[in-house]
Formats: sequence, structure tokens, C-alpha cells
Amino acid sequence: MLDRDLCVLVSGRWDNTVSVVDVRAALAPENEATPNAILNTVRVTPDLAPAAGETASRPASGQPVSILVAPTADRVFVVNHSGSARPEAAAAFQHGHPGAIAVLDLALLFDRRTAGTLAAVRTFIETGTAGPVGSALAPDARHLLVTSAEAAGREDGGRQITVIDLESNRVLHQVMLAARGGTEPAPSPHAAPHPTFGHYPCPNGIAVSPFAGGLAFTANGGTGDVSVIRLAAALRNEPGAEVAAPIPVEAGPFGIAASPDGGLVAVASREDARTGTHGRTVSLIDVERAAAGFAEGEVARVPVGIGSDGGPSRPFDVAFTPDGRQVLATCNRSGVVSCVDVAKALTGKPCESFRLALTDPSGGEPCPRGIAVAPGGRLAAVVGGRKGGPRSSLVWLIDLAERRVAATVAGVGNEAYALAFAERP
Repeated sequence: MLDRDLCVLVSGRWDNTVSVVDVRAALAPENEATPNAILNTVRVTPDLAPAAGETASRPASGQPVSILVAPTADRVFVVNHSGSARPEAAAAFQHGHPGAIAVLDLALLFDRRTAGTLAAVRTFIETGTAGPVGSALAPDARHLLVTSAEAAGREDGGRQITVIDLESNRVLHQVMLAARGGTEPAPSPHAAPHPTFGHYPCPNGIAVSPFAGGLAFTANGGTGDVSVIRLAAALRNEPGAEVAAPIPVEAGPFGIAASPDGGLVAVASREDARTGTHGRTVSLIDVERAAAGFAEGEVARVPVGIGSDGGPSRPFDVAFTPDGRQVLATCNRSGVVSCVDVAKALTGKPCESFRLALTDPSGGEPCPRGIAVAPGGRLAAVVGGRKGGPRSSLVWLIDLAERRVAATVAGVGNEAYALAFAERP
């Protein structure tokens, strides 16, 4: 099954860590449903200076959410949703805190002497925005693009894409996405869902296609659509980088991914920020139509993971297989992974090739979130599990050829959100 020395890197949102899971060890039957395949767990949020009345420093509650491995396989970029927030502040209200990127040394993640320390962190980069969520590399691999889903002190109001120069680890500028309705009111003071959401895009995931000189697509949880950005203009900080027409999808999306050839973008419709209604579909967007400014860039809307009760599945994240023929979607509410045949979806035929129900060995709800597909295309990895204290999350390894869950790894963070495959250096 494995022709590479693969590991899975997992961001642990509420314990401020990244864990390294050895795939070969995870597939060993004796390690099933245990943490035995975890090689290392390192800290990825900074130490806080002691406050008044405190005698020692303590880790910030940075909420590491998304994780990206550089194509040079030397660095890992972790988006810390709340940057250097004090734990009590993040616990009281998890949104609207200044964000940061932790830049990790991939080789040091495999050095067990870094366990429980910040020794694998090369640097922290403050984004200058609140509530960052997703990241993607520009086609030149020199610039990191980071979405901001929130405004300062608010869950609403996010509209920036931060552009970071990876040679200097410096923020260059922010690209501002358009507000909806032609006005720019103060961001809603309420937590979602609330009817006052919907003016600001609040982008979550971001994906990049090399088509037409490079395009970025953002999954806008606040407005239930997808923005299209011309990367050449965005990197030069020129006005008019955003294509005028956002592309509507079923509900406020979270996960987004571009196909390997850059011709399609898949989007997971998670939930409506105004009503709280959960989604049930994955949208496929034609990149050429989107680049031309067509709001009708959505060429397929596919129901995924819907159970026998007919209720919403709350799609959370998506990933293409390396050949681009299938899209995998995690369904957070229904607890399944759904596999979509892309060719059938584009012709309107029934296209859910298969679905796999995930289980939590402890008896809890599986709540799958992030998903990634291994380079060879044989395996996928899914992270999920309840928010329930340290090491309460799970990773499932899925054998896509045999259409089965091949392994379950326990103990990988608290409400872990995202993961990525990496080869051992």
C-alpha cells in the first residue's frame, strides 16, 4: 500500500500543537485505535509574558486550524486563528483575535527532542488581521496567501487576504474583498448565526489554480459564495484584483480545493451564517468560467453524505484525488466521507461513488473535519472527533482502492481541524 515513508501532520486546535503520525505504524493492526503511531507532538503557539499576579509564562491559545507543507518539503505553515491570545480570552470568545502564522522546520518535527517545546518553530508571522483560517501558496511558491474570516473582536467582518513574502517572512499587504450590497456597515456584534451577517465575505478556505496566470478562490462563510482573485494583480497590490462576480453556492462554505489540472474548484457548503442552516452539497466551479467573471461558474451541485433521515450532512472539507477524477468530502453532521465521481457530476448523473461511515472507538460522534489525499492516491486521511479535552481527536486512514477505513489513530489533539501528508525528511 505504501511506496513512500509518509506521515500525517495534524493541527490540534485547542491544545496548540501539531502532531506527527507515522502512516506505516498506524496501519499496523496492533496499533489500531491507539496513539502508538504518533511520533511527536510539538507546540506551535508562543509563550505569554506573565500577567499581573502570575509568576511564570504560559502558552498562548493560538487555535492552530489549518496546516500546509511547502513544496520544498522543508517548512510547514500553521495558521493560528487567535495568534497570541490568552487562554481565558480565547475560551470566552474564540473569534476576532489577532492571528499569526507559525513557520515550522519539517525536519525538526521528526526530532523527538522537540516534543512539547517550541524548538520546531522557525518564526511567527503576525498576519495583521483577525481570525485567519486558510492558507495557500501562490504558483511562484514565494508568496503565502492567508484568509481572514473575522474583524477585530467580532466573528463577522472578515474580508482580507494577507500576502506574505516567504523569503523575508514579512507581510507585504492585504487584498480587500468586496462587501456585499454596496454598503460597508459595522460588522455584526453577534455570534453566528444571526440575520445581521451577510455583508462581509468572512473567507475560510482558499485554493489556487494556475489557470489564466493564477487565480485564487475563497470559500466565503459569511456570504455563502466564492470570490475569485487574479493573483498577478493581488501580488502587486493593484486595485481590481477581485473578479466582479462572486459565485453563489448552497450555504456558507468552509473547505475548498482546486483540481490537480487547475480546471475545477470544489467547495464544501457547511452552514448559513445568517440562519444556521446546515448545508448538504459540494459545488464544482469551472475555473475558466469563473475567470471570465460569470457568476454562473458553478457547474455542478452534488448532495453528499445525506443520511436516511434526509437531513443536512454539513460538508466541512474537500480534497481531489491526484488524477482529478474524484472529490472526497467530509460530512461533519452525518459522520461520513463521501466520494464524488467528477465526470458523472459534470453530466448530471448520480455521482456519489461510495461513502464510508466513520466511528469513534470511545463511542462519541465522529464529527469529521479536515481531509487530505496522499501523493500516490491510495490513501486519504481524515481528522475529527469531539471537542473533549486534550488528545480527544482522531485520525482515520482510508484505503481508497478498497473503499474501507484502514486505520484509526487516537489522541491527536483537541478538536483537531486540519491535516496534511508529508514525507519523512
